[in-house]
Amino acid sequence: MPLRILLIDDNPNDRLLVTRELKQKFQEITVNEVTSEKELEQAILAGNFDLTVTDYQLFWTDGLAVIKVIKEKYPDCPVIMFTDSGSEEVAVEAMKAGLDDYVLKRQHYRRLVVSIEKCLEQKKIREDYRATQKLLYEHQERFRLAQDAAGLGIWDWNLLTNTITWNQNHERLFGLAPGSFDGTYENFCACVHPDDRDLISQALKYSLENNTDFYQEFRVVWSDDSVHWIASKGHFFYDASNQPTRASGIVLDITDRKEREAAQQRYTQELVQAYSVQDEFLSIASHELRTPLNSILGWTQLLRKYHFDEQTRNQRLEIIERNLKRQQGVVEQILDISRLKSGQMQLEGAVLDLKSVVESVIETARLALEAKSINLEYTSVPESSIEVLGDRAKLHQVIWNLLSNAVKFTPAFGSIKIHIEIIKEVIHQAEIGIAQITISDTGQGISAKFLPYVFDQFRQEDGSRTRTYQGAGLGLTIVKQLVEMHGGSVKVESRGVNQGATFTVQIPLFNRALDKENIKLPSREAETNVDENSSAFRSLQGLKVLVVDDEIDSLNLLVRLLEKEGASVTAVNSATQALQILQTSKPDILISDLVMPEKDGYALLEEAKLLGLEWDEPLKTLAITGNSNSESSNKILQAGFQASISKPIEPDELVNVISFITNNCLDV
Repeated sequence: MPLRILLIDDNPNDRLLVTRELKQKFQEITVNEVTSEKELEQAILAGNFDLTVTDYQLFWTDGLAVIKVIKEKYPDCPVIMFTDSGSEEVAVEAMKAGLDDYVLKRQHYRRLVVSIEKCLEQKKIREDYRATQKLLYEHQERFRLAQDAAGLGIWDWNLLTNTITWNQNHERLFGLAPGSFDGTYENFCACVHPDDRDLISQALKYSLENNTDFYQEFRVVWSDDSVHWIASKGHFFYDASNQPTRASGIVLDITDRKEREAAQQRYTQELVQAYSVQDEFLSIASHELRTPLNSILGWTQLLRKYHFDEQTRNQRLEIIERNLKRQQGVVEQILDISRLKSGQMQLEGAVLDLKSVVESVIETARLALEAKSINLEYTSVPESSIEVLGDRAKLHQVIWNLLSNAVKFTPAFGSIKIHIEIIKEVIHQAEIGIAQITISDTGQGISAKFLPYVFDQFRQEDGSRTRTYQGAGLGLTIVKQLVEMHGGSVKVESRGVNQGATFTVQIPLFNRALDKENIKLPSREAETNVDENSSAFRSLQGLKVLVVDDEIDSLNLLVRLLEKEGASVTAVNSATQALQILQTSKPDILISDLVMPEKDGYALLEEAKLLGLEWDEPLKTLAITGNSNSESSNKILQAGFQASISKPIEPDELVNVISFITNNCLDV
């Protein structure tokens, strides 16, 4: 087939030279010369050319317009601009418009031949590449369909007769018996979930209107009412007049994938919610820590700067102390949560009277109840003691958290009821006794929406900056976990906002026959209670005390407290200095912080033992620790300390513990 060139030039001499040069090079060639706009329109309409050569300056138009017209109609046709009237700017614009090459006329007719050969070669490469890509795509599609057909449902839809053919696997995926599908579109739709039928119709319509493959995910309902997810993909075939005649494709069960996606979505939502709750908690905790700090710092600075009368000064000190205790409570809750999550929370099991724990909490809350004129009704059935196996301090914390919450959320002149009783439950065909404590109030109540999340960590029904009530949102989480550590349970009920709330705690009764092997009875030493208000052991007059703490402020505080009680205090800020003093004199008691640089409190005590000092009796010791859990306390006692006291230090507690150690504690 001869090469067909479309030559657009209004200069007859240039046309003659170009035609002569091309015919000398190409044996089989036809050159269609265009000299007017009408001839160009006719040539473009006919389309019988393989390559276009155009001048830039034409009497009816320019080369840029020619390039645009040619490329719009025949984007694969190479276009060469052969001109003397152009410029570098014209060449750049032409290249942007799709020009394949730019050749100057002056003495470059042979260069035009080379350019034509190059453009034709590049066109051939492009055509071969597209053909290869098409063939590769067809092979890939056939391979994919053949691969998918193994175990997949196959469908074929004759659009001329409106009949659908399924293979047996397709029927199985739709929950039908082999051969039971009648081939109608109506019965296909009958298998589809009612909510998804319109989706399929819309997807089919879109594919036909846009000449694209069909793909849709939908649900089918089997005869047993089980729901299964299906993915269907198909291709439409058209006749010579571009009318669809048939469609065929595959179906695949994607139920497992959909369930995983749903689970992932739920997990993502829960994760987002958890982050939101955590952010809310951090905001609240920051507020709960900074607010009392503001009062503490402010009144401390005012007391230092101005002179107040004694009554005003004491009132301001009470404000500082109250805010310190509030801040301490938040810190203790955060530490409790940390210990519970890490499994470091330990229970000190002992047989105890649960009623006495409840009554102790009630006495502690008396002032708060009276301040709001809240009526407390306390009843117990039976009136005798109710024995459980548990940790007194932790159970006290549980009841205190619940009662203090009731007081906080109950308005003035409201009422709170506490009732203790013994109930019976049958577990594994055995009847067991359970102590049940019910605390109900006439307070704010809990909305039905928030009720399932009451015991969740960091959750508060009102976490906004305009909330009415204080708290970090950890108390009820701690309650639940502590109760469960005792083998019990806790639940909450509320009719709604402003309808009050009822918390019910259940703890198994102590069964001497069953629990005697597991019980850890308190020793006589453990049973010894030191009343903070008792003066039996309070005198530290003349007591020689060696205090070790690397924190200067803490050290000075201890010295001040002890000297006010009459003790003779030697203070050092390192274990090394303490060891030097111990080699020359023996104090009545050594008080040491546990966490210090270079040598900690444990190392100090160990090296003191290795000194081999000949004393009449062993050195009495007290550890100061920032960790209040029982595991830490056991480690301290095993190291050889007689006792430990946790920061922040209560002055009365410190004096009583020192008195108890120096007067009554057994030597270790």
